[in-house]
Amino acid sequence: MALTIYGSHRSRTMRVLWLAAELGLEYTHVPLAFDDPLLKEPEFLRVNPAGSIPAILDDGYALAESLAINLYLAKKYGSKGRAALYPSTLEGEAEAWRWSLWAQGHLEPWVQRDALLKDLRAAIGDHGRAAIAKALSQLDETLARRAWLVGEHFSVADLNVAAVLSPSRAERLPLASYSHVKDWLARCYGRPASLATRERFKN
Repeated sequence: MALTIYGSHRSRTMRVLWLAAELGLEYTHVPLAFDDPLLKEPEFLRVNPAGSIPAILDDGYALAESLAINLYLAKKYGSKGRAALYPSTLEGEAEAWRWSLWAQGHLEPWVQRDALLKDLRAAIGDHGRAAIAKALSQLDETLARRAWLVGEHFSVADLNVAAVLSPSRAERLPLASYSHVKDWLARCYGRPASLATRERFKN
């Protein structure tokens, strides 16, 4: 196996780095920032024609978009064992996709802290807060019924949604009103692989 992960840990690439740690994968890390000129060079554009991070090259297969990368890596390398990161049933797989797409569509647009979107966040104002409240309420109601999003243990679905609610984002959210989400995030980010990844890339 030859896996290369492109992207700075200060970006959505952190999600992929965490997933790789959960899977125990060895990889080469190329820490390109979101504005690195190398992203527009032909060599990188062959990996990701969009010229953005994160992206991976896995045994010659190129893929971009953090949540898609995580679903791919989890299915390829983490679908076996009692605590497999990737669900073993078609229904479980669909739920992992569903929660990943839900996080990207219903949460990420409102909680992202990208500097380039500062003016847009200010313009959205209360509409954004209402959307966050609606999404967190749905997530909280789900987690009130079960400990994890899919199945009986932590999976790629939990990692992808928790990654969208990263610590730097979560600290700005009213999580005191969503105790199940708050407890679940603590369980996700308290995992050894998460702690080790954040320690490794803390600077």
